[in-house]
Amino acid sequence: MSQLRLFIVFFTCCLFWALLGFIFGAVFHHAVAGMIWGLIFGVGYVVFGSWAAEKFPSDIWGAKLLENEWAPNLYDMLHELSAKMEVPLPTLYSVPFAQPNAFVVAGRDGNTAIIVTNGLTRNLEKSEVYAVAALMMARLATGAMPTWTIAATLAGMPLHLGLILRRRPGLDWLGSFVLGAFALPAAGLARLAWGEGVVTAADFHAAHLSESPEALESALYKIESAWAAMPGATETNDGSEVNPATALLFAAPPLACAGAAAAWWPRLQTSFPSVRLNAAVRAARFPARLPGLPEEPEGLY
Repeated sequence: MSQLRLFIVFFTCCLFWALLGFIFGAVFHHAVAGMIWGLIFGVGYVVFGSWAAEKFPSDIWGAKLLENEWAPNLYDMLHELSAKMEVPLPTLYSVPFAQPNAFVVAGRDGNTAIIVTNGLTRNLEKSEVYAVAALMMARLATGAMPTWTIAATLAGMPLHLGLILRRRPGLDWLGSFVLGAFALPAAGLARLAWGEGVVTAADFHAAHLSESPEALESALYKIESAWAAMPGATETNDGSEVNPATALLFAAPPLACAGAAAAWWPRLQTSFPSVRLNAAVRAARFPARLPGLPEEPEGLY
């Protein structure tokens, strides 16, 4: 299914650029030539985006490699979870944000990474950190993360350009134009890759791995509360704006946590349901299903 979603993402992206080229070409009475050049650009964009996907989401958040001696407990957790799930140990990175959160990126060549904020270990209990780590490993086990990572990159690159331009004096108008022009296409492209069933399966499996659904629920509640408390709602503690496409890779998407839908990312809440199960659903589902959970839940592998 993830391969099919990835093909649809690639096809839609190329089609979008071909259509854009057709429109621009038609303005200058060269619609067919414009469409061809748009298609060529679209193919190049897809190739570049696929190549850059492994680094783009982490780089724009300023992620730095986290050595074992700096986070021995977190590394111990990942080693344990990796052995339990028979999933290769991902590389660990950190970003200097006070808000607790974490996300996963995966390349098509099998390279994977987990990026955690500094606030994750500072604001969460050990059992809650373990539950979040289990959630990240469970998402890797779904096999869907390469598709999500590539789609987030393809959708996020134009938005990232717009955010950069909007911070430059005299070019803020151009940045706002880019954000406005690419908001809906980017949202649609990311939505094609996003699967609620995968998220639910990963949530469920993480609760089983951590042996404490309550810890996972508590961790996600604290993450959401921390982001919701931010005055800007769309900003991190250092004032940088959240790229909505890559924000969807997080344990709990920052913008959805804050209930914010910036004008250039319309209908965020309804287009992307929260990755968490709400407390009532989790309380009703996990205690009843955990004792009889099969080793490989349907929909996970």
